[in-house]
Amino acid sequence: MRKKPSLGDREEKAPCHSRRGGGFLRITAGIHRSRRLLVPNLPGLRPAQDRVRAAVFSALGALVPEARVLDLFAGTGAYGIEALSRGAQSGLFIEQDSRTAEALRQNLSALDYDSPILQTPVESWLPRATESSFDLIFLDPPYDQTGAELSRWKVTLGLERLLAPGGRIIWEHHPSSKWSPQTPLCEIWHREYGRSSVSFLAHPVTR
Repeated sequence: MRKKPSLGDREEKAPCHSRRGGGFLRITAGIHRSRRLLVPNLPGLRPAQDRVRAAVFSALGALVPEARVLDLFAGTGAYGIEALSRGAQSGLFIEQDSRTAEALRQNLSALDYDSPILQTPVESWLPRATESSFDLIFLDPPYDQTGAELSRWKVTLGLERLLAPGGRIIWEHHPSSKWSPQTPLCEIWHREYGRSSVSFLAHPVTR
């Protein structure tokens, strides 16, 4: 959810669709409904907007309570914190940028959450991530860095082994972005909200 230096071996790039953050977002439901989340004014920071999150969580429904959540490119934590507010059991946040990670810490602390934050690039963490099982994995990479095909960026490498049976990967992206998983994952839900698209991916047995 923040701008990342481009990789030299990435051949295709989508047009820049980033927008500057700054101000606040609101949690849309749960025990912290209407509480504000700090959004620092940083270039490239593109937090998930309230209406998009509300629609996503409405579609997830009963999958959220007691879920184990992984928030990749967490930014200010909009997706992961929303899940916690709605009854998720735990959250792990991955955010590389130090200033954004500090805002995330403030947001978690203000709501009395002690969820861990790992300040590291997603593509570096995934290959060495210990075997774990997450029910919901939020994937919201920067729109202007994913390229035409997400698989080229290695931010999905091994992601399927972290997904619990019956779980969902929630991928927010620009409509022009594509992801063709070379793994036993399939798209089971897709919606577009203006310049944002959201896809749910899962193991085939969950269809």
